[in-house]
Amino acid sequence: MILEVGTKANIEYKVLKKDLAANLEISKDDGFPEVFATARMVALMECSAAKMMIPLLKEGELSVGVEVDIKHLAPTLENDIAISTATFIGMEGKLYKFEIEVIDSGGICGIGTHTRAIVSNERLMTGAKKRLEK
Repeated sequence: MILEVGTKANIEYKVLKKDLAANLEISKDDGFPEVFATARMVALMECSAAKMMIPLLKEGELSVGVEVDIKHLAPTLENDIAISTATFIGMEGKLYKFEIEVIDSGGICGIGTHTRAIVSNERLMTGAKKRLEK
């Protein structure tokens, strides 16, 4: 299967308490707000692109994120619905490139680009373990 430029995939996600920036604090001094964390928004963006790639995967393969360039434009409150839409914009060598937009009930809250690659799960895990052997 070949992914065609312009293909879209989206995910609707209800923002839960666990997704709030305040719950990602490393120390009590961080003082993060009670809104959708940027890290969780990026995860949602990645998942919408990864969803599109599922039909391309062979046995033992998965897609992994290799680059994220986003802007978190507006805060999203707990219990709001965030919808991430990934649009395939083309290949760069073996890399799959996407434009991604997230909207909530107030409008656009995040935009950016994302790059993914298809890799062998076994090769990925072997490489990760070898890094620790040095």
